[in-house]
Formats: sequence, C-alpha cells, structure tokens
Amino acid sequence: MSDTTVYLGLLLAALVIAAIAKRLDQPYPIALVLGGVAIGMAPGLPQIRLNPEVVFFLLLPPILSEAAYFTSWRDFVRWRRPILLLAFGLVAATSAAIAAICALLIPGMTWATGFVLGAIVSPPDAAAATTITRGLGLPRRIVQVLEGESLVNDAAALTVYRFAVAAVVTGTFSWSEALLSFLWIAAGGTAIGIALGLLFVKVFPRIKDPQIEILSTFLLSYGSYVLAETAHASGVLAAVASGLLLGWHSSELFSATVRIRASAVWQTMLFLVNAMAFVLIGVELPPVIASLAGYPRAELLWWSSAVALTAIAVRLAWVFPGAYLPGLLSARIRSREAPPPPAQVFVVGWTGLRGVVSLAAALALPVETAGGLPFPYRNLILLLTFAVILSTLLLQGLTLRPLVRVLGLPKDRSSEEEQLSARIQSTERVLDRIAEMEVAGSAPGPVLQRVRGFFEDRQAELRSRLETETGTEQPPRPEGFRSIAEQRVWWELAVVERESLREMRRKSEIGDEAMREIERDIDLLEARIVPHS
Repeated sequence: MSDTTVYLGLLLAALVIAAIAKRLDQPYPIALVLGGVAIGMAPGLPQIRLNPEVVFFLLLPPILSEAAYFTSWRDFVRWRRPILLLAFGLVAATSAAIAAICALLIPGMTWATGFVLGAIVSPPDAAAATTITRGLGLPRRIVQVLEGESLVNDAAALTVYRFAVAAVVTGTFSWSEALLSFLWIAAGGTAIGIALGLLFVKVFPRIKDPQIEILSTFLLSYGSYVLAETAHASGVLAAVASGLLLGWHSSELFSATVRIRASAVWQTMLFLVNAMAFVLIGVELPPVIASLAGYPRAELLWWSSAVALTAIAVRLAWVFPGAYLPGLLSARIRSREAPPPPAQVFVVGWTGLRGVVSLAAALALPVETAGGLPFPYRNLILLLTFAVILSTLLLQGLTLRPLVRVLGLPKDRSSEEEQLSARIQSTERVLDRIAEMEVAGSAPGPVLQRVRGFFEDRQAELRSRLETETGTEQPPRPEGFRSIAEQRVWWELAVVERESLREMRRKSEIGDEAMREIERDIDLLEARIVPHS
C-alpha cells in the first residue's frame, strides 16, 4: 500500500469521524485523536510514520496565519501583560518543572533531556482550545488572552526546544550563544514576517484576479515560515507577523468578493489541516508504545501520569499569581484594570490542551547525537508527549464545557454592544451622507427617500436592541434594488459605511472582531450590487 493511499484513507477517516462528532455536538479534535488510536491499533494496516516536516512546513503555517489574521491588535496590546506571562513565563516554568520531574523519577535522565520534553509539551494547542471553547459564550477577556497566548507560545517553546536539543546532541551549552541565538530567532523571524507582509501589501493591488489573490495569501503564510526557518529564525513568529499585517490591511486590500471567497477557502483548508493533524496524533501512538516493550508497563504509566499532571498543575499554579500579583504590586495596574474573577482565571488555567506542535516537535527529535550515539530516551520522550496530549485533550477537553456551565460565568455582551454601537455610528454617517446627496441632487429624490427610510428604520431597531440587551441578531438588509440609480446609491453608501468602520478602528473605538463582523454584512450587500458608471 503506497503512502498516498494511506494518507487518502486517513483523510477519509478523519472526515467521517469529524462529521459524526459534529453531529453529536462533541469536540471533533478529541474524537479524531481517539479514532486515530483505533486506526493505528487495527491489525493488518501498514505502520504509519509521520515526517515532522509535514507538520512543521505543511500543517502549521496556515494555522498560525489564520489565528494571527483574526487577532485584534487593540485587544492584544491591551492584554499584553497576561499574554506574555503565559507565552514566555509559563513556557519556561513548565519546561523547568517537567525537567525536574523527569530527572527525579526517570533513572539516568538528565536535566537537559528533561528540558527537551518540557519544551515539547509546554505550548497549548490553539486549534484544540478554540474548537472546544467556540460557542460557550466565554467572557471576552478570557478569549482574548487565550488567542493572544497561542500566537506567541509556540515560538517561545520551540526556542527552548532548539537550545535543549542542541545541549543534548553536542553535550555543551553556552548562555552567551543561547542569548544571541534567541535574539536572532525572535527578532529575525519577526522582521522577516513584517518585511514579507509589507511587500505583500504593496504588490497585492496589482494582481486583480480573485483566484490568484486568494492563493497568494497562502503563499504569504508558507513563504514567511519557510524563509524564516531557512534563515534559522523563527518561522512561527514570521507567519504570525505577516498574518497580523495582512489582517490589519485586509479591509483596504480585498474586495468584497475576494473576502467572501477567501473566507470559504480558508475555513475549508483549516478544517482539513486540523482534521489530519489530530487523527495523525492518534495513529502515531501504537508504534511508539510497541517500541517501549522493554519497559515495565507500571513504570511507563507512572511516568506518563506524573508528567501529564505536572503540565496541568504548573499552568493552574501559574495563572493565579500571574493574574493578581501585578495588580498587588503596582497601583498603576490597579487603576487601569479590575482583577479578573477567580472563576475566569481558573478557566484560563484549565484551557491548556496540547496538540499538533507538541507532536511535530517530538517527532523531529534527532535519532543520534553528535558522537553517533542514539539520542537518549527518544522513544520514551515520544510516549510521554503523547501522554500529555491525550491527557489534556481527554481530561480538560471533555470537562471544559461542563466546567464553564458549573462555574456559571456570565455571558459577556461587550462584543455585541461594541458591534451595535459601531453599527449605530456608521448608520449615522450614512444618514449624513444621504442628506448631503439630497442637497446636491446627486440622485433621484424618490430613490434617496426610500433608502433613507430603510436606514432610519435600521437605526431605530439597532438602538432598541442596544437598550433591551439583545444584540445577536443580524441587522435588516434591503430586499432588492428597484433601479440602476438605486444600486449606485447603495454602492456609495456601502463605501461610506466601510470607511466609517475603518476610522473607528484606527481610533481604537472598536476592535478587529467588531470590524470584521460588520464588514461581512457590507460585503454581502456589495456582492448583490452590480456597480455601474
């Protein structure tokens, strides 16, 4: 059986499993991992060995770019302290704690080898957490911190991973070299991503072909990652930086048609990527267990449980001091932001699911050291990595939704209120423009009167929703256009409304989430209009 046939079969299995999980309203990443384990244990199937470069260079870049694209710059800057404490401080603390546990429990394992494992399992998986928490109505602060953490923690963990692997392979470690290397990895990766993102922004308007425009966004994602890795910098930070730039400029770069098409293409692509990634996690587990037949099963279970519980416990122990100590130590922080409720902090601590990055890093471990000896404990590190992935996905993933319900977290309406306020303000701008058009006589009076009536009714409904605390419904849309003149008016008003949103975002009156939700409605309106000169 060829590799192509095997991967096509796995893709088909992943789609079937994901479809069943969605029909049953269950998190599909967990179902895919369990399904992958079942597939890997099925008799008669060829042993599947995943090339780590497939994960790093094929699966990871679009996941990172998509997460960065939808990240709100305003909210990332606002919550940068908790985000960076999780992305850097928690990664270092988790790596050190797991290294200590391994050196204490596993005979012969050194701190350097323990740090390799710690770096591998320290970053939570953004795709798994987002999929499971979507639709729970979590407070906005939690979502923003988790999304911001997912953008940076992979780079931090993979940097520790590089240093730890180099120390094991060569047997030496230099703090000065490590510091210089870290500066280049972080600064170089970010600079490469920014440079390619700015180049893309300059070149993109010259393309003018929807299919090529959409494909070029994938090229930016993969190109940023590969170029940075080729330069021995951080491909993760490069993909994140270029994705952030693309997201900020998307309103000016993309037409309504391209945005609508690109959204469908990217959603489909990311579903396939995540489906394959999680099913491969499960498929890889049985061969790893078989390779450790010489170890007593009781010891493997004890080590696996200890490492998994350490990864979970360190995160829970970290989030509470990280949430409250800065405010206790700084009057300035206390005056700017209220401390989060303990229930919200606990949810952030419990949302530490591991996934595809940990799998890829474990599989990418070298087989030999510089002296030609086998890489110490390589197969055991693989098993312990799988133990952490499975434990967090099953224990935390399956209990997260019930936990949110038990804690009774209030539904956060701040995003809905922000969107409603932005829609009201943009509608006011549209009504002002209609008044200017009436004075100038730039369109037939009956047409302007009909359009003005629609926006006045819309304004009244939006204000009513804001007052009655119901903001999830979409605003009314025009049923049809009676003439070419009316199409022209609607087209011009869509431009006014879009520019109003851009101005509000530039002033940080709204975030990128509100901007995109409202802009999607404008895109759907523009897609129905055939502009005429």
